[in-house]
Formats: sequence, structure tokens, C-alpha cells
Amino acid sequence: HYERVKHKFTYVHDFSNSNAFLPRSFLQKIAPELKKRFKIKVLMIFRDPVRRLYSELSHNWQKSEQLRHNYNTTREYFRSYLKKGNFTQNCDYISTFKSYNSLFSTLSIVSEELWGGKNHCQENLSKFLDFKLEKLWPNCYYPEMGTKAPRYEYLPDQWYSDLEDLTEEDLTFGRKCLQKYYDDWYKCFGSMPWM
Repeated sequence: HYERVKHKFTYVHDFSNSNAFLPRSFLQKIAPELKKRFKIKVLMIFRDPVRRLYSELSHNWQKSEQLRHNYNTTREYFRSYLKKGNFTQNCDYISTFKSYNSLFSTLSIVSEELWGGKNHCQENLSKFLDFKLEKLWPNCYYPEMGTKAPRYEYLPDQWYSDLEDLTEEDLTFGRKCLQKYYDDWYKCFGSMPWM
């Protein structure tokens, strides 16, 4: 996206989740050319891995007739998927962060902390962007309400996927299965925001 702000600054921005899948080798190849033309800043906003994975899998379940045929509910599919242990690259926050951080100025933000007003996240984000953020765009994932999340017309990607609420047992099981990713986060950042 190309945007001119206050007729003074020119920004190009891309908030595509698919950028997380770009291989480091590709990023290393394009980084020198991009840096010749742009001052690049990478912002990564991370949500609790278990809840994010559940939303992703629920979305996949809804779009796939085969998944709906094999699994009666999104929670059933989620638990079966966790038991297999073959997780998507979306779970590996730290590898993605390190790939970008090795090449560009990169800021990681925890979604729940940013929208929860914790740890000076909004101030840190304002500093990183060199732009004072007065107000945050609404977020259906915070506070976590599952199927009772607000149905903002302009944010269907944040509320239409979760068809069932995760139980405490689901969350505990999910966090046990994804423990490596929580541990990697702690080793990298020295915090455990989702526990």
C-alpha cells in the first residue's frame, strides 16, 4: 500500500501475514536492494500461540469439505492436529522474528499486551514508527471472548473462524503441545506473556 501522510511523509506498507513465510534466503537477497530505496521497519504482532493456531485451524476447517467430513467440530480437529505434532510455520514466532531482525529494524509486540495497555507497548510502537499513536484500531481478539467476540463488520477475519470456545483443558493441552514455541519465546525475550 502506498500512502502519503500530511503531505510530508511517504510510506509504503504491507500488513500481509504471508510475509512470515518468506524464506530467509529470499529476504537476504532482496534486503540490499530494498535498503537502497527505503528505510525499512518490520513490525510483528504476536498473539497467544495456542489461540492463534486454533483460529487458523478453525478457518481451515470451515473452508475444507474434507476436514468437515473427517472432524465433527473445530475443537475435535484442533486436538487431533495438536496430537500429530506437525505444526505450521505460523507457530514458530522466533524463527520468523530472527529472520527479519537479522536484516531489518524489527519490533515484536504481544497483541494482548498492546490492546491491554501493558508494558508501554503503545509508546514503544509510537517510538518505533516515529509516529504518535493516539488510538488503536479495535481488536476482536482482546479481551479474549471466543465466540462472544464483537462482530465488527470491518474485521470478519478476527471473529468468523472461532465456532466454539476453547476450554481450559484445551488451552492446557495446546500449551503442552506447543511448549517448545513458548520456551523459544522465553529464551529470546525473557518473558512469558501468555502463561
